[in-house]
Amino acid sequence: MAEENKNTNPESEAKDKPGTAAKTEDKKDEVDYKAEYEKMLAENAKLKQATDKACGEAADFKRQLREKQTEAERAEAERAEKEAATLAELEKYRTESRINGYKTKLMESGYDLETAASMAAQLPEGVGDDFFAKQKAFMENKAKSIEAELLKKQPKLSQGGGLTQKDLDKSEYEQMRKWAGL
Repeated sequence: MAEENKNTNPESEAKDKPGTAAKTEDKKDEVDYKAEYEKMLAENAKLKQATDKACGEAADFKRQLREKQTEAERAEAERAEKEAATLAELEKYRTESRINGYKTKLMESGYDLETAASMAAQLPEGVGDDFFAKQKAFMENKAKSIEAELLKKQPKLSQGGGLTQKDLDKSEYEQMRKWAGL
């Protein structure tokens, strides 16, 4: 019987003892994570080599193309690259100018600088002056309606009783005292 226990699988012994099964499963998980990590590193290295190779090939092709081109073709290619860069820069400046114009018009309508800047960046190209005129008119009408509402809520001023003869006599009496220096 003792020999039978020696030939048994350690996992079956681990199953017999409580708590040891969890330890063996944890070790398996650790091994799996390490193996997966190693696989990912190997795959990452392969991808990096492929990227480096592709970039090198692209540079070689570009160099070969430049060698084959005549001087006129090179000048044309450089001019085309400069033109593309200039057009991109021009478009950038046009966009900035459009946004600044919108921001100015929104600020004229009563928006603060921060709100106007964020709204101007979101407005599409081609928003006409009609939009800003309507926006300004709306804001003015809204301000007038708020003012009218506040005036309605304000209590009325009392008319008072007016001046009586007694008040007039009293003011004459005060003037006489001043003249007398009293």
